[in-house]
Amino acid sequence: MPASPNIHRRTGIDSIAKRIRRIRLQNRYTLEVVANRTGFTKSYLSMIESGKKSPPIATLIKIAKALEVDIAAFFEQKNPKDRFFLVKREEREVVVRDGTLFGYRYEAIASTKGRKRMEPFVITLPPESEEKSLFDHEGEELFYVLEGEVRFHYGDKTFLLREGDCIYFDSSVPHRGEGTEGGKSRALVVVSPS
Repeated sequence: MPASPNIHRRTGIDSIAKRIRRIRLQNRYTLEVVANRTGFTKSYLSMIESGKKSPPIATLIKIAKALEVDIAAFFEQKNPKDRFFLVKREEREVVVRDGTLFGYRYEAIASTKGRKRMEPFVITLPPESEEKSLFDHEGEELFYVLEGEVRFHYGDKTFLLREGDCIYFDSSVPHRGEGTEGGKSRALVVVSPS
């Protein structure tokens, strides 16, 4: 009998939290060092490492940079020498679960490949999130709407994206997507850290 989605969701978050902590300790970095490098508080980083907070992808990218690793180090990896990787739908690793402050749900769709130049995700966006923070991180990003409508904020501009619309942008500019009141919105997001 397959595990319930909630168990799978929790397991994905916990495994990422454990990997972040393990890498930090292997590098002999204190929470204070990582906090100084990322700009996040020690308590926030501690909650991420304990699985109590689900960070957005932009936060994971900043933590990876502070720990001097590729973001792929936070996800399950198979043989890094393989040139071809297949990830079945049921094998997707949920990175951020529903019910977070932002309400995003990220699914890593190529988590088994190590040392990637790109990090692809399928993201489910909540309609009209109460949290209005914008995210920024080094690199570039592709955002392709799979389902529904998305209000996309980029710098001081806002765009209404519909199914099939795609934007490619410099992710160092503050940005955020949110679903519209029309219901469920999903997008393919590909992040290419610098």
